[in-house]
Amino acid sequence: MRPPKPPSFTKLSILTSVLHPPPPPPPRFSLLADKCTSMHQLKQIHAQMIVSARIHDNYAASRLLSFCALSESGDLSYALRLFNNTQEPNSFMWNTLIRAHASSLNPSEALLLYVDMRRLDVIPGKHTFPFLLKACSNFQSLQSCIQVHTHVLKFGLDLNLHVVNGLVRAYSVSCDVRNARRVFDEVSERSLSIWTTMISGYAQNYCSNEALELFDQMIVEGLEPNGATLASVLSACAQSGCLDLGERIHVFMEEKGIEVGVILGTALVHMYAKNGAILMAQKLFDTISERNTATWNAMICGLAVHGHAKEALDRFWKLEKEQIVPNDITFVGVLSACCHAGLLSVGRKIFHLMKRVYGIEPKIEHYGCMVDLLGRGGELLEAEELIKGMAWKADVVILGALLGSCKNHGNIEIAERVVKEILVLEPHNHGVYVVLSNMYAEAGRWEDVLRLRKVMKSGNLKKTPGWSLVDSDN
Repeated sequence: MRPPKPPSFTKLSILTSVLHPPPPPPPRFSLLADKCTSMHQLKQIHAQMIVSARIHDNYAASRLLSFCALSESGDLSYALRLFNNTQEPNSFMWNTLIRAHASSLNPSEALLLYVDMRRLDVIPGKHTFPFLLKACSNFQSLQSCIQVHTHVLKFGLDLNLHVVNGLVRAYSVSCDVRNARRVFDEVSERSLSIWTTMISGYAQNYCSNEALELFDQMIVEGLEPNGATLASVLSACAQSGCLDLGERIHVFMEEKGIEVGVILGTALVHMYAKNGAILMAQKLFDTISERNTATWNAMICGLAVHGHAKEALDRFWKLEKEQIVPNDITFVGVLSACCHAGLLSVGRKIFHLMKRVYGIEPKIEHYGCMVDLLGRGGELLEAEELIKGMAWKADVVILGALLGSCKNHGNIEIAERVVKEILVLEPHNHGVYVVLSNMYAEAGRWEDVLRLRKVMKSGNLKKTPGWSLVDSDN
């Protein structure tokens, strides 16, 4: 009898693979990092990379770094440690960290990282500079913007649309619209984004006429504005008093079916309210489905500025009922409404409400409103004590408000003290001498009037003539 035929090599292989399966392929850590949802998961993946000697895989490490640095549940300090333990970080890793720091509480760190990057001869690319320029915008450093611009030119990226957009924004935020426009003008093919950034830059720097002229030029060149463009133009209309153009933009939005969301809705309310079209502003405000604190502020401040104090206060109390959290701008509007209406007790209540209920530390504007309100109510000593209790030194505006109230109520004693403080800040301020001299004259203190006139004459102080501006035909 023949012995059984031995199994073939193929059959043996199959049998062996069944009884002793091969080890699974190593995990693709980059994929795991991309699916990460928490720092706890990320640390587990990081530990596996260390154990499996894959920690020097720069691509996988860059995915870990991206989650740590950029995600909401990330940890920037952990990202820095990960980066510092990478032997040769690639440009993506440098850009990731620069991007993260540009949006952090310390955006200047992004520029320090760039300095380190250049010391190690890592070449920046077209993605590096938009992040650096965002950092310049966030901490409003004109000098840093100029230095980054120099490097943009050095690496030949001055015509890259994303880089130019960043330059225009950074210069605009740093109040250098002249340089922003020169970058802008050098670009031959401008995107809608760059047009919008330049228009927004003008609007932010109170160059409303330039913003509107540029908007007209954009329309002539055949570009159709988007929501961001229209919001910037509406802001310029609010500043310049161009109600007609603002109304045309509103009609344009309706014709094009552009949704009036929270940003455009707020811009429209602000434009109408600032231009005195209060009824239209209120009508629009009441029809907007989504309203945030800025929308309420636009309505409250608009009502306050035009003397509708009761309506402004009614909106404020309604804001509280709807559990919208007010901010410092809200309280400036409400306190100014109290000033216009002479509502001293209500103003006091709201001023104390700021810090006690909402934890908002009063700023110089809030103190200014309260000093004005107390002064109008004849509470001059309380106003003076309020100024003394401020965390910072009073400026000429606040002191001038108190001086004006002293004049209205004939309080020469406090007026003399206020004048001394103003002259410390502005030794050549002729106006305070004129106010005090008039107060002496009204009180019949002619010797003091003569004394002040001698002081003005010896100091070569003259009253500056007043002037006014009349806008005709836009």
